[in-house]
Amino acid sequence: MRCDIHMYREKRVNGKWETADCWESKYDIIDVAFEERFHDRNYELFSVLAGVRRREEPAFGFTPRGLPVTCCAEVADAANGWGDDGHSHSYLYLHELEDLLALLSSATQPISGMKDRDELAKLQSSIESGFPDWNLLYPYCQGTNDSRSVEFCVNVPALFLLGDGLARIIASIKEIGGDQQRVVFWFDN
Repeated sequence: MRCDIHMYREKRVNGKWETADCWESKYDIIDVAFEERFHDRNYELFSVLAGVRRREEPAFGFTPRGLPVTCCAEVADAANGWGDDGHSHSYLYLHELEDLLALLSSATQPISGMKDRDELAKLQSSIESGFPDWNLLYPYCQGTNDSRSVEFCVNVPALFLLGDGLARIIASIKEIGGDQQRVVFWFDN
């Protein structure tokens, strides 16, 4: 089962939270255009943002806070539209996301699973060289009956796993202005 994130930007103006997204009506649904939203499916990032789809226990991260009681009407309506299919509602402020990105520069995340024996040897050789090519981590799976696959566990730089997505979220928030900025989000399966 796949898990998607639904993330919206808000800004505080004169003490009130307002949407910072452009909403449109399409097929009797009012929402932000898919292309305008953060919609990556990065389970490592989901795990750190709200403990969703967590396979390994990270040394850092947030737990879901629920929807903020002060969220704007558009975001509240979108969340209510998901009913019981929406879960792990939360929100994070710009400064929290920036602090998390700074932490990622020195943190690692354990990744374990099953990988083809020859492909794992290439990854291990790359790590031992002192100049790891972390792209060799992929593909891997959580379990298989394939006799060529072996179990592995490696500590991967958290910035490699999470940095691009998190940096894009931060950049999108910084462009909106206001007294404070935050993202409000939840997940669905």
